[in-house]
Amino acid sequence: MLENYQAAVNYIHALPKFHRTNNLDNIKQALHLLGDPQNDYQTIHITGTNGKGSTTNFLANLLEGSGKRVGMFTSPFINRFNERIQINHQYISDTDLLDDVNYIKDKIGDIPLAEFEFVTILGYFYFRGRVDVAVIEAGIGAKHDKTNVITPVLSIITSIDLDHEKLIGPTIQDIAEEKSGIIKFEKPIVTGSLHDSVRPIVESTATTQNSPIFEFDHDFGIRNYKNNNFDVSFTYYDDKVAVEGIHCQGFEKTTAMNAAIAIKAFVLYEKIQQETYSTEMIVENLDKNHLPGRAQIVQQKPLVLMDGAHNISAIYNLINSLIKNYENKDIIVLYAGMKDKDRHEILEELAPKVDHVYITKLDMARSATADDYNLSEYTNVFFVENYREELQKIMAGMNQNQLLLITGSFYLISDLENYFS
Repeated sequence: MLENYQAAVNYIHALPKFHRTNNLDNIKQALHLLGDPQNDYQTIHITGTNGKGSTTNFLANLLEGSGKRVGMFTSPFINRFNERIQINHQYISDTDLLDDVNYIKDKIGDIPLAEFEFVTILGYFYFRGRVDVAVIEAGIGAKHDKTNVITPVLSIITSIDLDHEKLIGPTIQDIAEEKSGIIKFEKPIVTGSLHDSVRPIVESTATTQNSPIFEFDHDFGIRNYKNNNFDVSFTYYDDKVAVEGIHCQGFEKTTAMNAAIAIKAFVLYEKIQQETYSTEMIVENLDKNHLPGRAQIVQQKPLVLMDGAHNISAIYNLINSLIKNYENKDIIVLYAGMKDKDRHEILEELAPKVDHVYITKLDMARSATADDYNLSEYTNVFFVENYREELQKIMAGMNQNQLLLITGSFYLISDLENYFS
């Protein structure tokens, strides 16, 4: 019996980090012993290379605005583990987490589970009897992801790009095949804008599953996009409705695209439920609650931004949006990368466009170290061992014409969130 909250969190983190098997047998067996709680409420399942966290949050905001009790299962957490499991944007309490972890441990016995499997079970179990619908963010991929033990009302693929190639790749077509595993029989699938190289894969899966497919820029989209002073505005449209005057916090067009995906999913959900909604409710609620670590301004003078972008497509969108929106500022980057990420491509993207890049490492096995980089070809890229010390030096030397971007890893964001708080 675990005695307190911290013991429960420590127990979860002590479980194996990686999945022992590539199938879902163990998590299905464990959930069955708990009475299959994931089947007791409606779910919406979300995957994607980038944007799934933001889309999950936008959609949860809309569902809450319609009067629903909404579960939200996300990863990773920034400040506290409890962020991963929320109802109407209220984190699971320490007491409930401790009680549920003890109950689950007792019920499932010696079934071998990885950390993410146990956390997924905890989320599904906690939501039972408490929510009308839960928005579930997949971990990696979809077909073999441990969240993929539900039959959702509808599914979402926000984007398909290269990331986690060693696990679900190596090609973008392999990744598309894996993420298409989120599509369920006769359940709608909403997608972001798909590359021509992967659209046939997603469409083929949808056809096989007899699932209606709705793609951004084909079946719905945005117009009148504007960005001013960390405020994104646009009009959402599809063949039935137009929603004008939408505003979101941010500076990237992908923010508006993810918001549009969430709106389309919400509109479909309301139609399935045979319920009505107002466009005013969408405007008022879409961006009501925010997730930390996504285009987050943590200090104004000097200007400091944190964003968890960690693959080449996310970094590309992030840095080019910053350059466009802060064209009069020199950008300094503090970056930490993982060994399994496209670090060389990311540096090639960053180095020519920013003033300095300071690379650092994290206290974890996956984190890339100085030996994992070849910095000889750059004149403005440096490796620093102690990023907290370096951060103080960087900020002390900054002026009003500079901004600092902290990016590359949610683990780095998590640690420095506490620093800035």
